[in-house]
Amino acid sequence: MVRDDSKIDQIIRDCNLYQCLECGKCSASCPRLLTGKEYSPRLLAQKIIAEREDEAFIETSVWECLTCGLCEERCPSGVKFSRFILEMRTLLAKEKGLKGYRAHDGAIHSWMRMMTSPELQQNRLDWVTSELRTTASGPLAFFVGCAPYFDVFFSGIKVDTLSIARDSIRLLNFLDIEPVLLPQERCCGHDLLWTGDMENFEILCRLNYREFKGAGVEEIIVSCPECFQILNEHMPKVVPGFDLKVTLLIDLLEAEMRKGGKAFRPFKRKTTFQDPCRLGRMLGRVDVPRNLLSMVPHMKLQEMENWGRGATCCGNTAFINCDAYTKRVQIQRLREAKATGADLLITACPKCMIHLTCAMQDPLKRGSLAMELRDLVSILADHIEWTGGEELIRSRKS
Repeated sequence: MVRDDSKIDQIIRDCNLYQCLECGKCSASCPRLLTGKEYSPRLLAQKIIAEREDEAFIETSVWECLTCGLCEERCPSGVKFSRFILEMRTLLAKEKGLKGYRAHDGAIHSWMRMMTSPELQQNRLDWVTSELRTTASGPLAFFVGCAPYFDVFFSGIKVDTLSIARDSIRLLNFLDIEPVLLPQERCCGHDLLWTGDMENFEILCRLNYREFKGAGVEEIIVSCPECFQILNEHMPKVVPGFDLKVTLLIDLLEAEMRKGGKAFRPFKRKTTFQDPCRLGRMLGRVDVPRNLLSMVPHMKLQEMENWGRGATCCGNTAFINCDAYTKRVQIQRLREAKATGADLLITACPKCMIHLTCAMQDPLKRGSLAMELRDLVSILADHIEWTGGEELIRSRKS
């Protein structure tokens, strides 16, 4: 392992690992361990502090973590375990060239690295139809992310993450916002960052910032919680003088709904909600999606056994851990969803949509896990309406 002890000691201090009480609450809540994987956040913390010579164990464990943040939620000592994993991966990738296991032969990370070419020319907006009002320049942009590539790559499971982008624009259009769409926008870099590839992550940040500024953008609207976390928290650390406002779409929509004059049409369905890890635990947005769903008449939200800040993740992050244990996490989560009696599973992250859709199609389960799965943005876009009459609509448009 990298034996620059001063760097490792600094990571340990910055992430509060010395405060670990070895109480085991982290391991007792870890989705990896609970599905049979020999993995323990507590043991990894103990090894990195006191048994650093056990290099094989440490290096393997650093890459096994889902970075779902559930251990941090349960930790009574404030150990920043996800940050520890991120910084250790960055160190191991830089100093030793470690990459961890990458799902799909690393193809997804490869296309993200391809986007670091300044001369890259993409055809990423051919999904934009005539009824979607967008513009090429202006103060407010919508960040599409990797949906155009996800839907091609995962066409075999018929996932539709582009519906999230389309419906996000429909909601913005409803609010009389014509967002900028950038034809040369890059991936936000989330998966490169969380696999330790800081060099290429920083290139993506700088290239995206250049595109935003070149189009006169002052504010970026984001629907994906991973993209929001990167643009709002990490990009400012990379780009000197970062001066863009980053807004999560559901935050904007909740604020607009509370102004009045808008409502949702009735939607008589029994639903349950999958809290994305980045949205719920890391961004603290547990209440916002539920507040919005509560505004939809006749919709009944039935919570799963593990929900909110205690929700179980979709079993994968940054496309590096995809194995039998990951599949067990997904299957258990879908069983929780089915146990609610809901006939519609709603989430708010394209990764959750991809991973849970894949798990539903497990041939060994013979369709027993299948249920309708849609993104929160799409549900809201389908049912939003004006309620203040023609006079209010005219005043809104003027």
